[in-house]
Amino acid sequence: MAYVAAGRIDGFWEDNLQIWDMAAGILMVREAGGFVTDKDGGDAIFHKKNIIAGNEYIRIKLEKALKKGI
Repeated sequence: MAYVAAGRIDGFWEDNLQIWDMAAGILMVREAGGFVTDKDGGDAIFHKKNIIAGNEYIRIKLEKALKKGI
């Protein structure tokens, strides 16, 4: 997620993460102006243990691709 925050990559997703794997990355991406959600587009990231992060330009495409099952 540090690469997303730095603008080196456009998006990121992962399943089965622990809170300590996500907390700092969520802060970095959001402070850089990106989005961070769970796979359903909600804020239950820590409860569902999955994450989608990226810039707003690819948000809809990334969410659709993950719902279809890349």
